[in-house]
Amino acid sequence: MDTPLLGQFLVAVNGFIKVRNEAQLNAYLVLEPPFNPQYQNLIAELKKAYPKGNEEQLEQKCERALSAATTRDAEDGAAWTAFVKFMVQYLAYLRDIDADPERYLLAYELLSELQSRANNALNHATLGHLLLPTVITIARLVCRLAIGLDKRSTLTAHLNASSSGGAAAAANEDGGPRETLPERAANTLRQAFVICLNDRTPAAAHSAPAGKKRGIYTIANLCLKILFQCRKTRNATQIFENIYNLSPPLASYPKRERVAYLYYLGRFWFQNGHFYRAQLALQAAYDECPAREECVRQRRLLLIYLIASNLILGRFPSQALLNRPEAIGLAERFLPLCHAIRKGDLAAFRHHTDIMQGEHAAWFLHFRMLLQLRNRGEVLVWRSLVRKTWILNGTRPADLRSKVTPTVSVYDLVGAWEWLERRQLQSKGLQADDYVDPDFAGVEQHFAHGGEEVLVDTTAIESILSSLIDQGFLGGFISHRQMKFAITGSAKKGGDILAAGFPRPWEVMRAKAEREKDSGGEVVVPGWKKQTSVSNGFGGAAGMLGGLRPGPGMVVNLSGARPVGAVG
Repeated sequence: MDTPLLGQFLVAVNGFIKVRNEAQLNAYLVLEPPFNPQYQNLIAELKKAYPKGNEEQLEQKCERALSAATTRDAEDGAAWTAFVKFMVQYLAYLRDIDADPERYLLAYELLSELQSRANNALNHATLGHLLLPTVITIARLVCRLAIGLDKRSTLTAHLNASSSGGAAAAANEDGGPRETLPERAANTLRQAFVICLNDRTPAAAHSAPAGKKRGIYTIANLCLKILFQCRKTRNATQIFENIYNLSPPLASYPKRERVAYLYYLGRFWFQNGHFYRAQLALQAAYDECPAREECVRQRRLLLIYLIASNLILGRFPSQALLNRPEAIGLAERFLPLCHAIRKGDLAAFRHHTDIMQGEHAAWFLHFRMLLQLRNRGEVLVWRSLVRKTWILNGTRPADLRSKVTPTVSVYDLVGAWEWLERRQLQSKGLQADDYVDPDFAGVEQHFAHGGEEVLVDTTAIESILSSLIDQGFLGGFISHRQMKFAITGSAKKGGDILAAGFPRPWEVMRAKAEREKDSGGEVVVPGWKKQTSVSNGFGGAAGMLGGLRPGPGMVVNLSGARPVGAVG
């Protein structure tokens, strides 16, 4: 059957390959409906001449027309046969794609297969880079569809039912849990990421990355977007590790890729409890994100996690920051926590971070930061409570020459805690005797002190004080015999007892983080490639991500890698 439109289309594609014109090739390979009349006529011709099931004849047609791909390449002697198979799949995609929202699952399957064929074609040593823009375009569509389908459970209900219908149905061939659609998409995109990462195209000194390396961060960001959407962030470790060891420096890439990558890296370290690393990455991304109206949404996302990271580190947002357009509504959510921490108001802090009663708890849970704020922030509340108790009722020397050690009674701290606990219970409409902590159900909690029954005891307070001292938030020691916390080092601070006994949390945590610096004197953030090469001296930092160490000619081999979502 005569197919003039298809013939003209393939001749044009063949010409682009001959002259190595990747921009025109990408422009010709349109992917997203609705298609213009020329492509609609081509689709009608494909449906008539090569209906579904006639892919073998279509491949023969492509082989005859794409001589530039089937001829052995002069540089490495290999024909680009994978491109011919990609073109067959692309034409089948044009023929079968349907823009109906109810058929998005079919579109996802067609795009996933097209992505796999594109990845194979991308892997060609000398011609693969011609398909990089198309690979990225397909990856963006796969990402969008995977996330959209993950949110529209009605379209994938039959898949979920099959994967939960018993042990046999829920397991794949290897006995592991069945992949979700986002996990499948992430694994497919990861193949393209590794191909780009392993490209050997040489680049001139101080120039932008060349060849397939241009796509490293673009594809990595799409893969990370999927992993964070489906809450499989643990599987992002390998991406960050490979980039840290093998990619060109992040500064060599466009701003939009730098901002997106640092956002995901900051969120990764936030969720893994490295808040100083998180704020470094998020601050850099926020500083680079343009302060334009169209970027308010992106700047807001960055600012939410940046404020949360800094709050846990003991650094609170200024009013000037909260007045910015991207910060609208953030003051009412974060400032109550800041006030509770400053005052040492344990009852207020626990109320604001209570999953059931906290006014903004659902909002914090949506951004997956409630538990971090509650668990890490309470440490700062306790530091402030000890500080406030010492200011109100602690002992202090009459002058600098006195040998009297500043102290605060453990019993005073018990009383302060008891008062706050009772206040919290009253806010819930409970009496002290009615309350039982769920973690201690069935265990006697009340202790006698001064003839009255209280909710806490000195052992708990001593334990908290020991933890604060160990973390560097208190400067001093506990006198178990006298039941007092003694502040030391005030002479070194010019007699400033508060500075000696209660170091600023931000300064304490920054000092700990700055123990790990690179040769340029910057704090190491594994995953953030700042230098052209990573010396073996940073094996420890890389090891925090899993253990790969850089080396000459190193190639990432993921043939035995655990897929996204695998257990173990």
